[in-house]
Amino acid sequence: MCAAVVGPVFLAACTDKSEPSEGDIAVTSTDESCDLAATDAQTGDVSFNVTNNGNKITEFYVYGNNNRVLGEVENIGPGLTGKLTVEIVEPGTYETACKPGMVGTGIRKQLEVTGETKEKAKAPADVEQAKASYLDYVRGQVNGFAAQTAIFVEAVKSGDLEAAKAQFGLTRTFFERIEPVAESFPDLDPAIDMRWDDTEDGAQPFTGFHRLERFLWPPQQSDVGENPGDVTQADFDNAQKTDNKTEADKAADELLANVNELKTEVDKPDFTFETGSFVKGPQALIDEVAATKVGGEEDRYSHTDLWDFAANVDGSETLIAAMQPIIAAKNPELMDKITAQFATVRQSVEQYREGDGYKSYDQVPEEARKAFSDQIDALSQSLSLVPGLVMGQ
Repeated sequence: MCAAVVGPVFLAACTDKSEPSEGDIAVTSTDESCDLAATDAQTGDVSFNVTNNGNKITEFYVYGNNNRVLGEVENIGPGLTGKLTVEIVEPGTYETACKPGMVGTGIRKQLEVTGETKEKAKAPADVEQAKASYLDYVRGQVNGFAAQTAIFVEAVKSGDLEAAKAQFGLTRTFFERIEPVAESFPDLDPAIDMRWDDTEDGAQPFTGFHRLERFLWPPQQSDVGENPGDVTQADFDNAQKTDNKTEADKAADELLANVNELKTEVDKPDFTFETGSFVKGPQALIDEVAATKVGGEEDRYSHTDLWDFAANVDGSETLIAAMQPIIAAKNPELMDKITAQFATVRQSVEQYREGDGYKSYDQVPEEARKAFSDQIDALSQSLSLVPGLVMGQ
């Protein structure tokens, strides 16, 4: 999941620009507020033009029934804008949220939608077919995620901490491959994958994988600093006070329960996800790496970040594979370019493979991280062309 800290090498992923259109609802996000120029709309396509007047990178979300994410625009840097169009077919009261710093549940505002119920627009038949194929992949990954999490949790609770450490990166792989789908559950996603940055310095409960990661790899005072992959003093102090076997067992039980709930939701016959999330998914996964992981902040205690990078690339490439016939038919040059860029990125990750896993990310030199970031940014630019191409827009 996206979190707060951003270093200079990641700016390209955080400079989403767009031009407002007539009828857009202007949204102004600051570090403390989320103001909508209009709080009502008509059923159909509802567009938002989000301006970030704060000092932190922000996100904007629209939520539907059961708090499911209908649409989101991420990584809007200070002084920049992002555009989001969401199809709302039922009248009712909806929630929106700005997330300055990309943490927590955000600053929520209601949106009243009136008008007649409308038929949901259908994506082209080939896109629907690709989406159905991808759903099979998602369910397979979630099933594997639940099974692997049970093994990881058992290792934690049995006190076999070396076995738990060995399982950590592998277990997260299943989740990182399908992260855009998991993010459509705004309660489960942070409960499973929140970082310390999401806790408001401990004001909110610290749960999920990174809570257990901190227990397994206890931070030292020398790890405290202000760089993206450093531990904050508040994080270190909280670890000293609360990281013990009793709390770890409790966090492990909660993690397994949340992962099993995610599996239950995804296994439901009527489970679906927005077509917009599907076609934007390849870039979203790659931007996850570019915006909030290259600095080492995701796995700051264990430095197992390369597992996550490889999984994000896996997931992005799988999405592109599902849409490849559509992309290749419409723009074969773009498909060839994306294929070559994926090969370059994967080669950069695989050079750090060690046995069945990867070297510790703190062994990756700064210049290599910068080169990898540049490769990711170039791939992201190509992937940004995919949604419009496959949807015929």
